[in-house]
Amino acid sequence: MDDPRVTELLAVRDGPVDTQAALRRFHSALPVQAVRRPVWPRMLAAAAAIAVLFIAFSASGVADSISKIFEAKQVAPVVIGRSDLAGLPDLREFGAISITAQPTTTRVATAAAAAAATGVTPLAATLPAGVSGAPEYTAITAISGTFTFDAATARASAAAKGRTLPPMPATIDHTVLTGTSGPAVVTTYGGSLDKADPKVADTAKLPKLVIARAKAPAMTSNGASLDELRAYLLAQPGISPQLASQIRAIGDPATTLPIVVPFDVGTSRAITVHGTQGVAIGDSTGLGSGVIWVQGGFVNFVGGTLTESQVLGVANSLR
Repeated sequence: MDDPRVTELLAVRDGPVDTQAALRRFHSALPVQAVRRPVWPRMLAAAAAIAVLFIAFSASGVADSISKIFEAKQVAPVVIGRSDLAGLPDLREFGAISITAQPTTTRVATAAAAAAATGVTPLAATLPAGVSGAPEYTAITAISGTFTFDAATARASAAAKGRTLPPMPATIDHTVLTGTSGPAVVTTYGGSLDKADPKVADTAKLPKLVIARAKAPAMTSNGASLDELRAYLLAQPGISPQLASQIRAIGDPATTLPIVVPFDVGTSRAITVHGTQGVAIGDSTGLGSGVIWVQGGFVNFVGGTLTESQVLGVANSLR
């Protein structure tokens, strides 16, 4: 998620924040192409892609051969550089992706309407100084999909690029990963995510505060185990040793949701929210801050053009 609007909402240190200067410095460090692309739709697209890999389908009533191999219960930062992103393989080179339920995004008038549309209740917050006005609510339905590994596809893709890949183990060939992520509710105060323009250093158009709550992702497999899948994917030549080392170091990969932190503009540190482990993520420009944690089966995010202590205060006030 090395994405302009994500990093526009993140920072790590408290203190005076010159948001206009910070935004100008941040934009100047990014490729022109990245600045010019609409960002909020890209965030949803990225979430959809990740959902196919790190999400799961609640397996009640399915065959005994289906086993849950991932369910997000905590988060951990994974620092990634642009070279790491460039080297990541395209999943379509290893099989077939099928999105069985596309997410829809709808602006609704009230918290009750958001809850009715998604089954996710927006949490009330104590607003910090400088944040006022009526909240805006966005309801996002769940996404579900499958990914099917196919050794023949992997061989053909590698041959077309003149590459030699590690052979796909028989236990992985034809394994189907099935999953769902969400639904979710996003609450914003001040500004609007769909109106903010990353080309313009105008923080007045950015939301002052964003509060998001989504049903935690999970994933099932009808064949290969999580350890087998991780070992195979991390052995691919496009995965840098540094990135592979970080992923292998995740204590419990079956329950830990990786939070991507772009190393050139982002930082992270461990925090506690409502007694639960979380991650505070920031960008080096001092533009804003954000915290992410998993609790009660939901992934939660609070962020905005605020200091870390303000964001953490909002997170701990949620009720």
